[in-house]
Amino acid sequence: MADIHITSRVRGSFLCALKSSKKSPSSHIEIKTEKKFGLGENHFIVCRNCGNRITTPERIISVNGEHAHTFTNPEGFTYDIGCFSVAEGCDVYGEPTREHTWFHGFTWRFCVCSGCLMHLGWNYEREGESFFGLILDLLADTSATH
Repeated sequence: MADIHITSRVRGSFLCALKSSKKSPSSHIEIKTEKKFGLGENHFIVCRNCGNRITTPERIISVNGEHAHTFTNPEGFTYDIGCFSVAEGCDVYGEPTREHTWFHGFTWRFCVCSGCLMHLGWNYEREGESFFGLILDLLADTSATH
């Protein structure tokens, strides 16, 4: 199991430089709590558009062994997403669907910033498990500005 850690920042963006397009027949969630950032209680991951607090680095998780994944949807749009256990700054919309899911066995719904309503990613659920897949380019790391 690889440790998840911040490996780069681009334009103030919070990134974990891992890419994966592999699909596992059984997606499982492996929660990795990271306390080694040393960033303190006031460190947040925010919406790049409006600055609304979305989540924190301590909520980074691995799904199928990775935090960051790259996927292309049926319309041809490619997304680099990061997985988080909680994203309290997001509102979730739509009916759960398995159509074109990127994580086998999980349904998904859209999630938007609760501050500006920008689409930030997706909420994935299956019985007893849920997580957020957030578009990394739409997030900013508050430590990059301090």
